[in-house]
This record gives sequence, structure tokens and C-alpha cells, in this order.
Amino acid sequence: MMETSRQIVIWMVEDDADYRATMSSVLQLSPETSLSRSFGSCEEAFAFVASKEFAEADEPVPDVMLLDVNLPGASGLESITQLKNELPGMAIVMLTIRNETETIFSAFRFGASGYLPKDSPIDEILDAVREASRGGTLMPALVAGEVLSLLREAPEKDYGLSDRETDVLREMTLGKSQQAIADALFVSRHTVNTHIQHIYEKLHVHSGIEAVAKALRERIV
Repeated sequence: MMETSRQIVIWMVEDDADYRATMSSVLQLSPETSLSRSFGSCEEAFAFVASKEFAEADEPVPDVMLLDVNLPGASGLESITQLKNELPGMAIVMLTIRNETETIFSAFRFGASGYLPKDSPIDEILDAVREASRGGTLMPALVAGEVLSLLREAPEKDYGLSDRETDVLREMTLGKSQQAIADALFVSRHTVNTHIQHIYEKLHVHSGIEAVAKALRERIV
């Protein structure tokens, strides 16, 4: 358990400079917390962790990272695993402007410890940081039941997806647009759209939301 005499060291990855400044002020309100680093993108955070400056700095690995879901470049969701691998022991609390059940579910599957709406009251923000630093998990009450139901083990089923269709579906669970998926897989947007239509047919769904929900619920990807 963390000693109460030591501050909770926090890093933040958030592309909105105004929100970063606001959060910095909020976190200074508590003697328990210290926002020691903030970045505008995951790429900036990765570059710093790999830098000589960080290697030679006498500073601890952060206890908690506040990570925006939607970021330029690599999204928060797709960066969770790498961030946790490069900064072992760090808890991640996702920041979002909307409570979307499937996105929250994805965040927890990838290793996030919490999920926090950006407009949360100050007390809730500080509580979230404290809870995450202790190894706890938290999520918005409005979606907790739905997320927990998705987290229950579901029977596996082979829907006959090709390797490339599985790749596309995995990218869809990260909330990427068709163009972003095309860029990630080095194919055309038309090719991605064709794969998505095949995915719909094989999963017996009619929309991207349904496909992602089924993929996560049944652990297809």
C-alpha cells in the first residue's frame, strides 16, 4: 500500500492545452497529488520515456497516467498496452468526453484501471487518482452494469473471419475510422470497406457498433 506521506506522481497525455492547464491546477489542490509531466500525444510520451533525459533523471515512474481516449496520431486506447509495458507498475485512467460502453470495455480489456469523464467534479477526479494508485478500478456508474456484463466470459465461436478481416475488426475496436484503418494496414479505404461488409455478413450484424460489441463480448479479437 502506498505511504500517505508520499505524493501520487501523475503524468498526463492530453492534446487540449487548456484542459491540461485546468487539470494541473486541479491536481495542485490536493497535497496528495503531483502532476510531474504532461504530453500532447502518445508519441511525445513514448519519445520522452525512450530519451536520455528520462534515463538519467532521478524521478520515479508515475503512479498514475491520465490518458485521453481520442488523440492525434496513436489513440489512447491503442497505446495502453505499450505504455504499461514501458512504465511497469503505472495505473492508467482514461479521460473522455462521452461515456461509451464499448470504448470503456475496450479500455479495461487493454489494461486501464479507470475511466473518467472530462467534466467530472474535482472530488471525483482526485478520488479516481487515489483509487487507481492503490490498485483499484473505477468506472462511471451509469455504464458499470453494461460493462461488467460484457466482461463476463462468453463462449468462443468461429465466424470464419480471414486474417485480414480480423485485423480490420481489431482496428475497429480501437475506434478508428475507415481511413485510419486503411492507413494502419497499408491498404485502400475501398479495400477496408469491402472487408467491413464481409465482417458484417459473417458476424450477422448491420453496423460497426454491432460488430465491435460482438467482437468484444465474444472475444473474437
